[in-house]
Amino acid sequence: MKKITIELNDDTYEQISEITELENLINRHRDKNRNDNYTTEEFIVGCIVDKVEQIQHFNKVNPFIKNNVQPKVKNRFKEIAKNKNIYIKDVADQLDMQPPNISKIFNNVSQPRLELFIKIWIVLGSPPLSQCIYLEE
Repeated sequence: MKKITIELNDDTYEQISEITELENLINRHRDKNRNDNYTTEEFIVGCIVDKVEQIQHFNKVNPFIKNNVQPKVKNRFKEIAKNKNIYIKDVADQLDMQPPNISKIFNNVSQPRLELFIKIWIVLGSPPLSQCIYLEE
């Protein structure tokens, strides 16, 4: 077994300690026979283990992974804009952004975060999402 030492500032440690106490209280409230009294350190370890299990579970059920290859999500914003005679500059102006940033998204150099994806999607007239995104092996 490996041992890891972490350093937390006092405020963070106090917040985690309060959450630990609350979790102990909730567990005892749900089941009167439980006598949980997890320490802050045990709570932190439990959180880390839980996160690792979530990631491992997702990897097992991820529908996009085939033969250990994860396809890339791409967008068709450039095609959609072209078909509607909407220029990158127009989209950039409406979103108060620089045209080069929109160009990177339209050319699939980078993908937007969800909030920006939705804004671009709306500017392009909210076409069916199946027309907006695709997977590339």
